[in-house]
Amino acid sequence: KQCINAEYGGVYKPGHDAQMNQPSKNAIRNQKKRENKQDDEKWERGVTQKQAAPVTSGVDEKEKKIRNLKKKLFQVTKLKEQQKEGKELEKNQLEKIKTEGVLLAELKALELS
Repeated sequence: KQCINAEYGGVYKPGHDAQMNQPSKNAIRNQKKRENKQDDEKWERGVTQKQAAPVTSGVDEKEKKIRNLKKKLFQVTKLKEQQKEGKELEKNQLEKIKTEGVLLAELKALELS
């Protein structure tokens, strides 16, 4: 449909629909962005208020440490595989491979306690 309006001298105006009188797609999209931004700000304020009193137990910290050690060990095994394939590793990657023994010892100690 073309909207020809005498008010504008009979010229077609994109996005102007005198019969429906609805906002344009861009106006709707911008409104949604504003609403989402306001929702995000409200959520962030709520989260920061709730974070003021964190509740952590020793078990959670222990499990977190175990997960972290397992992740590091997984990375070490990946680096070893890359090394076997002939890929040249960087200095920090080689140092990470050297820490495997320490990581295994820490993991055993945590799992036994």
